[in-house]
Amino acid sequence: MIEGTWEMISGEQNGQEEPAEDVQRSTLEIVGNQHTVTVGDAVLKGTHTLDSSQTPMTIDSTDTAGPFENMSLKGIFKLDDDVLTICFGAPDGDRPAEFTTKDGKATILHVWKRQA
Repeated sequence: MIEGTWEMISGEQNGQEEPAEDVQRSTLEIVGNQHTVTVGDAVLKGTHTLDSSQTPMTIDSTDTAGPFENMSLKGIFKLDDDVLTICFGAPDGDRPAEFTTKDGKATILHVWKRQA
């Protein structure tokens, strides 16, 4: 359901907006259960599992290459047409319940638009 190439349209980390230049230079490619994320100059590769039976839907991700190799994150996601919103908790921490990092319960919130 979320396979494809995505372009970041907004980002938030630890309650702060991502720098506009990083947002503009960020892409996400998903093939099966594997993903490649480019945020600014950092390239992360990993695997993920989705559970669409939960509300909100859940995602568990493990980076397999890049600066955060072997880091695991629990998150939530929603898909509205061609807009994918993903929110992750702290590494090896709890899964967030809401799509925000401003409450300190999540560390990363990215909104992506599917590319044609």
